Amino acid sequence: MSFKGWNMVSIAVLMEFSVIGFTFYCYPLMFDSLEKELGATQAQLSGALSLFFICSAAASIFLGRLLDKYSVKNIMLIGGVIFSCGLISIAYVQSVFYLLLIYATFIAIGGPALGNLSVTKLVANWFETKAGVALGIAAIGISFSGVILPILVDPLISAIGWRNVYLVFAAIVLLLLLPIIYFLVINTPEEINQNKDNEINLNQTVSKEDPMPMRDFLKFGKFWFISLAFALQFFSMGGVLLHLIPHASILGFEAVWDFFGFPLKQTVFAYSLAAFGGVVGKIFFGYLIDRMQANRPVMFMMLMQAIGIFGLTMVETFDLFLISCFVFGLGFGGAMVLMSACFLKAFGSHNLGSVRGISAVIIVPVQPLGILIVGQAFDAGYYIQSFLLMGFASILALLVSSQISIQQKDYPSLQQQ
Repeated sequence: MSFKGWNMVSIAVLMEFSVIGFTFYCYPLMFDSLEKELGATQAQLSGALSLFFICSAAASIFLGRLLDKYSVKNIMLIGGVIFSCGLISIAYVQSVFYLLLIYATFIAIGGPALGNLSVTKLVANWFETKAGVALGIAAIGISFSGVILPILVDPLISAIGWRNVYLVFAAIVLLLLLPIIYFLVINTPEEINQNKDNEINLNQTVSKEDPMPMRDFLKFGKFWFISLAFALQFFSMGGVLLHLIPHASILGFEAVWDFFGFPLKQTVFAYSLAAFGGVVGKIFFGYLIDRMQANRPVMFMMLMQAIGIFGLTMVETFDLFLISCFVFGLGFGGAMVLMSACFLKAFGSHNLGSVRGISAVIIVPVQPLGILIVGQAFDAGYYIQSFLLMGFASILALLVSSQISIQQKDYPSLQQQ
């Protein structure tokens, strides 16, 4: 029987593509329609994603523990049903209050259960020495959704309306994603008599360790440095990425090109190029984390994000703006890969769901503030200053990440070199 681990990675790519694409990358495309139909302000629209991050992180504390104890496949199926209910609900929303409520409940719970938290645990169950590369490939779905979906969805909104677009999203989850999970997801290689990384080792024993008590993670300095570094990274990344399209519009990059019959706006192309940088970043940093001490690729990633953000605030031509978008994307693209890989190397696959969940205790208070600050700054006319603040936050994240220390014994790939 062929090794099924890479099949799990492919499934993870599809889940990340759909959940992050439908929740995050397509959301700014709806801003004009939501402002007109619901009377929403920029700050309120940003607040929906802030609530999503807060509530999904809180839910992840419990979901992470469940993933370490029970079937990843079953949790993904339940999450898919909840997530699709949220998408259908958005299609019929009539007020900003209910939009915020849906993002704080159905989307916040169903999203991580169907997407990143569950598939990260799934991939970690199948890989150890190649975990960085596997997680990097799995996470390219996040950024590929930003490359492809805005280009496809923007004209679709004009053709069928934003509400029907959300119904299309829900149909994809129910009719495509859930059957794929039901028929193809395998929780662990041991279920079909295979080994992690497809390695044959006659002396290999299967770990039956129980996950650590969640409070015990708080005793480790490496837990705090990893969590703080990525809390700051998400703080700065979210504030800039969510407002990249309106920022490009204010700079006057509003021309519309004909792209193989599709109308392609400069703003949407820049947004997609940042996401493409994320694709490259995930593969690149996933490769590095398997071969270097953890803090080095993390610091490099933070530096790329900071350079990109400062570039976005200072350039005046569209060509330089696109370069800044790509560098920014190259930086933030490595975030989920490196955070998961650091936790995996530090605490093992049997603790990954739990440690990712408890890290929300640190990340939750910090992550959504960037979105809220930039959203309020846009309404007040000070968004350039808020972008610069996001850049300095990335530099602070670089300094914190320099303190991440994971012993070499936690690097299986280094032991073999």
